[in-house]
This record gives sequence, structure tokens and C-alpha cells, in this order.
Amino acid sequence: MASNKRILLLVILFPFFAFANENKYIIYFKDKPFDSQLKNKFTPKAIAFRTKMNIPFDFRDDAVNANYIQNLQQLGCKILNQSNWLNAAMVSMNVDILSQIKSLQFISDIIPIHKTNTNGITAITIGDTCEAIQIPLTFEDNYTYSFAQEALVNGQYLHEQGFNGEGMDIAICDNGFYNANNNPAFTNIFSTNRILGTYDYVHNDSLVYDEQAGSHGAYCFSFIAGTLSNQYIGTATKSNFYLFHTENNSGERLQEEFNLATALERCSQLGVKVVSISLGYTTFDVPSENHDTSDMMKNDTPAAKAVNIAASKGILVCVAAGNEGTKPWHYISTPSDADSAFAIASVDVNGNPAASSGWGLATDPRVKPNIAAAGQSVNYINTAGNIATGSGTSFATPQIAGLSACLWQAFPAKTNWEIKTAIEQSASQYLTPDKKIGYGIPDFQKAYNILATSTFVSNNFLKDEITIYPNPFADKLTIEFKKNITVNRIKIFDNIGQEVFIQLAPTEFYLQLQNLPKGMYILQIDSDKGNFIKKIIKE
Repeated sequence: MASNKRILLLVILFPFFAFANENKYIIYFKDKPFDSQLKNKFTPKAIAFRTKMNIPFDFRDDAVNANYIQNLQQLGCKILNQSNWLNAAMVSMNVDILSQIKSLQFISDIIPIHKTNTNGITAITIGDTCEAIQIPLTFEDNYTYSFAQEALVNGQYLHEQGFNGEGMDIAICDNGFYNANNNPAFTNIFSTNRILGTYDYVHNDSLVYDEQAGSHGAYCFSFIAGTLSNQYIGTATKSNFYLFHTENNSGERLQEEFNLATALERCSQLGVKVVSISLGYTTFDVPSENHDTSDMMKNDTPAAKAVNIAASKGILVCVAAGNEGTKPWHYISTPSDADSAFAIASVDVNGNPAASSGWGLATDPRVKPNIAAAGQSVNYINTAGNIATGSGTSFATPQIAGLSACLWQAFPAKTNWEIKTAIEQSASQYLTPDKKIGYGIPDFQKAYNILATSTFVSNNFLKDEITIYPNPFADKLTIEFKKNITVNRIKIFDNIGQEVFIQLAPTEFYLQLQNLPKGMYILQIDSDKGNFIKKIIKE
């Protein structure tokens, strides 16, 4: 009898020890084959969008090598997720086979995933239900609790013009969306079938509304889609939505970055135009795996790489700057650090910067954060359908994402980069950006007017002082200045926002551009008198 008990004990304990030796890793591959079936992964909407915007399908879209995946599985790896863009797989495996995996010739790197006790959510305080506000019955009455925060950026102007996000697909990448499917604030979304898809990248299923998944995503969703009669109107209530759960509440941060990369890739395949990310990552419990501040300028974290690729595929990616402003880290987090991320800082409804909002690095020549919106003591709709207050760059970000979608709806022929640039140009301190709120607080009416004009010029003084010719041009472009202007840099961006030319502290102003393909570009001149931006065309 005693022998049987010992056998039973071994049977019970063996799976536990086997599980205890399982660790998670991100495995990067050296190469991958051309994927002849590539477009089968994309919806007709996504293919039409890429065609319209002249965005190519390239090797980054090609699938991970299926033979590599099969080899890993045969050696005992459990495949948790794959990223074509990163050319990598996230796996769970017994540490005993790690050396064998490292010896495989097709592997370029293996990164361990360690647990952490913190999460990447960029909301810092959640308040109780607001007290009733007594105001006259005016236009503001329909917004009531959401009016001040939307009026700060003049977002209601777009709604007045009839742009509420109709036909625009927005994705939210966050933790869970608890009870969103039963929340009265989202009744109109669900009754009109405007949730186009959901996915939980943590558990590999489509269940994003359960309590265990979390509520932060639902709060952020309310800033865009929430509607309560005579109480609250979100920033893009007529849009379509994808809800993606990428944040692991148990705290495996590199896994979350990989989840986010995979979700962004899926957004591209679905034809999503705007993504809202209220997540940010800095340090881990294992110091060797920490990001450091120098990483915030390298674009080499998994999340930052994915955001840059997503932007190159035509997506406007709005990312919370993070709430490390009063903490030892102090600076923005990843992926808001990505070159192409639309990094959003936080202010209160009076425009005062939130102390908690992360700073841009002092040594970073880029403008980061890009802009700011209300995120300090702002109103949202909680999981019970009541008005509540909270703070954080998490809550500033979805407001900008929603209004950006409305602006893009008004100008559907514009690119993501043109939408982003117009919003930046409309901001309160565009000519004097700083490290706290970047270009400042945008004005969406001004952004609308900028896009409605034939050229983008950020400074009326420079418009009269700088001459660009010929435009259109063939191989060379000449820049002439009427007055003494010190030029710090000249940049040229293509129609999807990728930098294709840069000249620092130039002394000659005859640009040799014969290597550029034909098409439309944006010329940006940064000078001591301000910034000058103009469309140029190569024929």
C-alpha cells in the first residue's frame, strides 16, 4: 500500500516539476523564404488600402519559415506566437533543451522572458463616480462630462462638421475589456455590429470581456466609443473597432511587447488605419533584461520595431508617453519612443502638464512626446456604465486616436504621416517644442484647415522668406533664402512618413535627389526662425 502511495506521489509531482522547468523565450530567425501566398493573409480592405496608398508588400510581410517552426516543435518547443515582422517566434520550452536550440544554424538570437511584478498599463489613478454637474442646456449638454477634455483640443469641431469616425477602423491594444459587451455605453456599437473582431494574445482565444482579463482596455475604449445620453460622447463613436488584449496581467513584459507586435501585424492585415496603445515598458525584475534610457533612441525594442513597421504600412499608431515623470525612470517608455509613434503626453483640462507624464530624453534630437491631450483627472465610463475619473497618459491617448480617425475620415486621400503632421502643426507650441509636451496641445479645427489647403507651411514668415524650385523637379532641388536664416537640418519624407533624405547643418542648398523615385514628398527645413514644411513632387 505504501508503495502505491509513493507511485501516486510521483505521478502528481512529475507534471509540476516538468512545468517548473519550462521557460519562455523569443527566438529570432536569420532569414525566411518568399511567401507566394502572402496576400491571402490580408483582407480585401487591407489590400485596397495598400494599393491606394502605394504601400508595397515586402519581406517583412512574408511568413516565418514553417520548417523552422516545425524543427522547434520536434525538439520540444511549444509555439506560443509568431511574428512575421520580427521574423521570430515566442516559445515555451524546458531549459534542458536550450543548448540544443542555440546550436540550430537558422537562429540568430534567443531572448529569455522573465516575470515582473509590475504591468505596462499607463493609467495611474482611477477615481470614483463623479458628482453631478449642473450646467445650462447648451450644445455642451450632449457631452457634459466629456466636453472639457474634448474642447481642449477643439475636437467637437470635427463632430460639428459631421465627422464621427464613420467607416474608419480603429484597434485598441490593451489589457482586457471587461463587461464592454454588456455596458450600456457601448450598446450602439454592439447593436450595429461595429466590433469587427477581438483576440486575446495572452491566452490565444477571442475572450476579451471576462473580468480576469482586466478593465483598463474598457476604460480606454470609452474615451473613443462611449456614449451616454446627455452625459458623454466619445471622440469617434461611429467608427468600427478591433479589441486586442496584449497585456499579460501576471507581468511577463517582453511577452507583452511580442504580443503587441503580433497584434499590430494583424492590424495591417485587417486594414486598420488607427491604433491606440495605452501601454508602456521600461524595466523588469531581472536587471539584465531591463531597457535603459539609451534604448529609447535606438528603435530596437520589440514593441518599437513593430510600431515603426506598422507606421511604414500606413497605420497611425498613437502611443501613451507613460507616467514615469515623477519616478526614477523619469522619461517616456517604449513603444512611445519609436520614431514613428505618435507619442501622447498628458495635461489637465486647463492645459497644465501633468507631473506624472513622461519626459523626452534631454539628449534626444527628436521631438518626444509629440503632442499632449487631457489625461489628468479626466472623465471616462467605467465597467458599470457610470461616469468616473482617472489620470494618466493612457487616457489622453485614445482621445487623440479617435479624433485622428475623424480627421482622416474628412481627408481620406491623406496618408497617416500627413494626418500626424497636420495635428502637430496645429499644436500650441509647434515652433517651440519641449521635452514635456512636445509640440503642445493640438487644435483639430486648425488641423482640418491645414489639410484643406494645398500646401503645408508651418510658419507664415518663412513662407515669404524661402523659395523652393523647381517644383515639380527632376533630379535637383534648389532652396533660396531672402534673409539670413540659420538652417539646422533639411529632411525629406516619402508619402508614408519614412525619412529618405537628411542633411545636418547644411552649407549648400542644392539638393541632389536623383536617387529618389518619382512621387510626392514632404520637405522639412528646421531653422533658427522656425520650421518650414512644403510638399514637393519629383517627376
